[in-house]
Amino acid sequence: MGLKKILNIIGFGFIVWLIPTIVTYFASDVGSAQIFDIVAAVAISGSAVVSSYVYFKDITSHFIREGIILAAAWLAITIVLDVVLIFLGISKATLLEHAIRVIPLYVIIPAITIGFGLYLDHMVENISIH
Repeated sequence: MGLKKILNIIGFGFIVWLIPTIVTYFASDVGSAQIFDIVAAVAISGSAVVSSYVYFKDITSHFIREGIILAAAWLAITIVLDVVLIFLGISKATLLEHAIRVIPLYVIIPAITIGFGLYLDHMVENISIH
């Protein structure tokens, strides 16, 4: 794996973390847990879909493997950066609250990245058959 690819994975992973973090920071003032959860899910989904789309534009093979790599890397990045914010006191949540409320929402990330990989793999198979 080349340096450019690693930097892309990390850069897009940072974006996948940053956008929902900023959006949910402002949504946390609303006070409603349901609204927060919806806003968080939409922000995570949106950033993961756009980042996956841009990342996969340069990928020409091994789509499923790439989706799994993205899932693992982006999950690790988002969780580590969230924990850093908690330990620095920037996040309003405790580690336990975050683990119970936010981290389960991160299942969206592998669903999207692996889904992209599966879709692209399927499309390539169909093109090569015809």
